[in-house]
Amino acid sequence: MQLSRPPVVPPGLDAAATTQSLLYVSNLATNDVDIFSYPEGKVVGKITEIGRPRGECADAAGNVWIADVQAFQVVEYSHGASKPVAALSTFGAPRGCSVDPRIDNLAVSGGANGTILSVYHRSTRGIWRDPRRYSDTSIRTAYFCGYDAAGNLFIDGTSADGDFRLAELPRGARALVNLTVSQSIAAPGQVQWDGKYVTVGDAGVSPSVLYRFSIGARTATKVGSTILQKTAKLQQYWIQAKTVIAADDESRVGLWKYPEGGSPAKTFGSLRAYAAAVSLP
Repeated sequence: MQLSRPPVVPPGLDAAATTQSLLYVSNLATNDVDIFSYPEGKVVGKITEIGRPRGECADAAGNVWIADVQAFQVVEYSHGASKPVAALSTFGAPRGCSVDPRIDNLAVSGGANGTILSVYHRSTRGIWRDPRRYSDTSIRTAYFCGYDAAGNLFIDGTSADGDFRLAELPRGARALVNLTVSQSIAAPGQVQWDGKYVTVGDAGVSPSVLYRFSIGARTATKVGSTILQKTAKLQQYWIQAKTVIAADDESRVGLWKYPEGGSPAKTFGSLRAYAAAVSLP
């Protein structure tokens, strides 16, 4: 039998807080990651050891990955921990990340010299292997990525002309497949599976919009949209069950009903945010 370990308590984060859900928010103003109790919105701590934190993702075990665009790495923290448990070097600046819900794969979007996507695999011994790197002639700059429940991976970005692009790395495939998108998107935003559809945010409009897409053979067909009032040019949101959590670089953190959207049901904090992710205990 494996014995459970007591939670790791970072400075300013009490032991009780580590037993509840936590919201991690990358703060552009301070280059820290602010930690809030979720959904209460109480400040319970922060991570200060990352150079320039940007994109975030979390897995079902509560581990949180944070992309550091200054150090060219992605850093893993267990739920409520103040010290990292892993740091993986990336090929260029990492923008976003996503954890495969089936196996220990971590996808990281962004890169340099043609690399737009890297997929790391952790062995059964807990050792991270060198990543498999992917490129796509139609995507010059990658932004965010997200796995669906089956292990298919989706990544958005822009072409050399600045046009929006969306591609899929089907489960087990060795090359990206470009998708025709039935919705105009001004600027790439977050990519996340909502349990039924692939969602893609438009970071180039005000108020910000999340689009839901049904994926077919080389197509992404819009089936709905969620407007997040009181946001502008939102980069990365986080969908947690029937709630979407988000904040842009000019506003407070907000909680919206999903997929209804509209005005936020709750706001808290005061920061210039880039990304948000919920870590479950």
